[in-house]
Amino acid sequence: MAYETILYEKTGQVAKITFNLPDRRNVMTSALLREFHEAVLDIKKSAGLRALVITGSGKAFCAGADLSALTELVQGSGLTGVAGTREGIRGMYDAFLESLQLDIPTIAAVNGYAIGGGLGLALCCDIRIAADSAKFAANFATIGIHPGMAITYMLPRLIGRGRACDLLFTGRMVEAQEAERIGLVEKVVPLAELQAEAQAMADTIALSAPYVVKLAKKAVYKGLDFHPDMSIESEATAQALCAQMGDATEGIKAFFEKRKPQFKGE
Repeated sequence: MAYETILYEKTGQVAKITFNLPDRRNVMTSALLREFHEAVLDIKKSAGLRALVITGSGKAFCAGADLSALTELVQGSGLTGVAGTREGIRGMYDAFLESLQLDIPTIAAVNGYAIGGGLGLALCCDIRIAADSAKFAANFATIGIHPGMAITYMLPRLIGRGRACDLLFTGRMVEAQEAERIGLVEKVVPLAELQAEAQAMADTIALSAPYVVKLAKKAVYKGLDFHPDMSIESEATAQALCAQMGDATEGIKAFFEKRKPQFKGE
């Protein structure tokens, strides 16, 4: 199919998906959701591929959910209130979480901002390489929205409970160097070297015995008691509930008005 919001290419045994909405910081629009999903499905049926690189164009990896896309998904669910919001949220995140089902290793080449759901997508990848200019934030609490994209499951398993609580409760921005220090990313390189570094790692992985890599990946995640779907379910319900509160309205309004929100806990 023809892609408008992503670039999808295959070089030898390595596939690459590049989010291509640089003017919007590669937010998760409904079109991007659909095209990413289609590309992942193609990768699943492409037997010769041995690794996938996911990256972004411009100054962002992915700046999270597009609220208009969420509205479309909620309306398309045919439900209203909390139930409709929950189904919309599941529809949005499920398209990206499809990448978790891939047998081949996935590498996030984080070229810039990885915010909210964008951070969640990076966490879904097996390996993260970041540009020295990359920035990360689980900023949900700062705009009155509950975390999603299985972040509450992934983050503490990756960087530990205390550090995960720090990032989730404060929503603060993490620079690339700190991200490497706390284990959020495996490696930091200059921006100009990022794509070559990610491609080189993918090419190296492609030289390994593919079935061994597949089984090793399964063993690693099984050893981590890897069942994020339970977290996704609880997150979607919590997000739907929080979205009905005044704090969510205030948080989103403040975000677009570039001011600090005045939360009331209601």
